[in-house]
Amino acid sequence: MPITLRQVLDLDVVRRGSPHVVAGSGRLDVPVRWVHALELTDVGRLLRGGELVLSTGIALPESPSGLADYVASLARVGVAGLAVELGRRYTGALPPALVTAAAARSVPLIELRREVAFIEITEAVHARIIDELLLSRAAATLALGHLLTSQAESLERQAHRTLISALIEGSGFPGSPGSPADDAGEAAARARAMGVEVTGRDLLAVVVRLPDPGTSGGQAAVLGAAEAVAGACRAAGVPALVGALDDVRAGALLSLPPGADDDKPLRVIAARLAAWQSALVAPGAPDGPRPVIGASRPAGPLREVREAFREAREVADLTIKSGDDTARRPYYRLPDLRLRGLLHLLREDARLSSFTERELGPLLSYDAEHGTALVTDLAAFLEAGGNKALAASRAHLARPTFYQRLRLIERVLDVSLADPESRASLHVALLAHRESR
Repeated sequence: MPITLRQVLDLDVVRRGSPHVVAGSGRLDVPVRWVHALELTDVGRLLRGGELVLSTGIALPESPSGLADYVASLARVGVAGLAVELGRRYTGALPPALVTAAAARSVPLIELRREVAFIEITEAVHARIIDELLLSRAAATLALGHLLTSQAESLERQAHRTLISALIEGSGFPGSPGSPADDAGEAAARARAMGVEVTGRDLLAVVVRLPDPGTSGGQAAVLGAAEAVAGACRAAGVPALVGALDDVRAGALLSLPPGADDDKPLRVIAARLAAWQSALVAPGAPDGPRPVIGASRPAGPLREVREAFREAREVADLTIKSGDDTARRPYYRLPDLRLRGLLHLLREDARLSSFTERELGPLLSYDAEHGTALVTDLAAFLEAGGNKALAASRAHLARPTFYQRLRLIERVLDVSLADPESRASLHVALLAHRESR
């Protein structure tokens, strides 16, 4: 038989939170289909009925009318109950307006008078639900359990995506007075309600960059990648916020003990993504473009998370843009990109633009006026380490023809390609020119 709300309140992990029913006590025998920790004011649109909603109250409306509307949205979808932990938003007791609205709508309302990890409640209840289903409906229940799990993970990804976006955008959070300190405190509380502690931890931003939508499958592929990353974090025992960022990127914020080695969880993520991608490829078909993982340096306080995500995103974007994945690293950091990474960070610096123009401007103008491709020839020469014969071979040109073009390049730029410093300067300028396009 399905687990009831009364049985949920009797679980050891819930009793540690000192639950007290303040409204809707006549409906404690309703079945609980699932448990969700949600810190949103418009939760009704994400629910299907039968859920026990867990909240710290930080996102609940201020006004009595707003609280009444919130409870009405829960009643309309038929939730099993609402449990609110005291201490974060409300101390001592829940607001009378919330209790009155719950009583009027016959929505069971529970105060959790002691702090308890929501993730422990969801795990305990979900385990009971799955056990009951397995006992009562055998194979058919396995399919239902998979459906319920998928739905829960989808809701989890939505909630995580909302919080990650707020951290990246640096915007305020629902119900916050508006100061940065309040925003950070509320964000930390929201993360904790989702089972991810962000205070006193090393926070690692990870961005998974998929190939262009035409080859990667668009939003569906990003959602699949996000689920793969979430599964990897669970397997590695690392609490994390994971969600889609856009049509080609998924993001994760990993919470690690201070000073912990982050190589292991990053390699687990890489392996899980590789397995996920392999499962999408038909047997015998060639592998397509691979996702790239960009990782930031560990951040401390939440105010550093925005910069951490920017760094991880730029690393992933630059790696996939360059197409230079010959080393096949499981993940990339800024130092792995070496000179290209530095030039990418400086791409909007006017001084770098001036340097590139001084070094390559005459050659670019010459190509534009004469329809030549001397810049391409110069790149072939420099990428061959200054070996003229090798460069000519790679360019599929006869040596005399290629050597003649090199002499023309020297005249146009008024440099000697035999000079190591000239070659180094031109190579940097070429890399910066490519980055600016």
